[in-house]
Amino acid sequence: MKYGIVSIVGKPNVGKSTLLNNIFEREVVISSDKPQTTRNMIEISYDSIEDCVINFIDTPGLHNPKNKLDLFLNSQVKASLKKSDLVLFLFDLSRDFDSEDEECLKVLKDFNCNNVVLVLNKRDLKSEEEIKNAKQSISKMFDFTNVLEINSKSKEDVSVLLNTIKEHIKEYEGEKKDLELLKKEVSDKFFVSELIREIIINSFRQEIPYGVAILIDEMKYEQDKNLLTIVYSIIVEKESQKPIIIGKGGSMIKKINISLRERLSDIYDCKIFTNSYVKVKKDWRNNETQIKELGYKK
Repeated sequence: MKYGIVSIVGKPNVGKSTLLNNIFEREVVISSDKPQTTRNMIEISYDSIEDCVINFIDTPGLHNPKNKLDLFLNSQVKASLKKSDLVLFLFDLSRDFDSEDEECLKVLKDFNCNNVVLVLNKRDLKSEEEIKNAKQSISKMFDFTNVLEINSKSKEDVSVLLNTIKEHIKEYEGEKKDLELLKKEVSDKFFVSELIREIIINSFRQEIPYGVAILIDEMKYEQDKNLLTIVYSIIVEKESQKPIIIGKGGSMIKKINISLRERLSDIYDCKIFTNSYVKVKKDWRNNETQIKELGYKK
């Protein structure tokens, strides 16, 4: 058996969460075309390769911090590097290499990461010459263990990536039964809270998604009724954001709940009841106590 912890890192919005969902062939983490969607270091086990368990860590995009929440997001990336056996540095070929990419490589150097695979994503959007140039220029900046060109939507490319990961992680030396204890799963509560946040991210523009957090107040399944009840609070940081989330006559909050029930019905084989509240915690992204209360803990 082989076992390893593999972090996926890169600047915001390069497709880290999308890649992870494509590996699992289902939605295990939320994804969006907006930056800073991922806020936590999310560890989840993949065991669909023979004789191999991979604990993937999805990380927030490394970026220039503007508030205390941003500092927390960057700390999550660094925490993942401390425990990783292998790092995938994801670069989006459809975007220019910039200062944020440079900062990612600097962090990898600072942490003495010596088992890093450069993954050039979206190869389908570039010519062979453009890919070759990108590979050469980025490879000069860091001593990568391997370089791969992929289209994360391609099952064949994902399979090549998984086999490469297997090559670069170590043999598991413990008892096979103990390996089960190392496997990680995303809790239902966390997944549902993230799903709500994804719906909000994709329903609103500008600053609203970035000032929102979700608290699951209650999540209860009643077997005799085959009913899952979810009560949750949407936290915003300004009074002016509350009516926007609620919408005229409650139209937006109704839309959020309908979308949530539709998404959950594809996952849970039961009736679903949702109830939601919108609460204001002023400037919570700069309040360390409130950041921790909302689940962003180191």
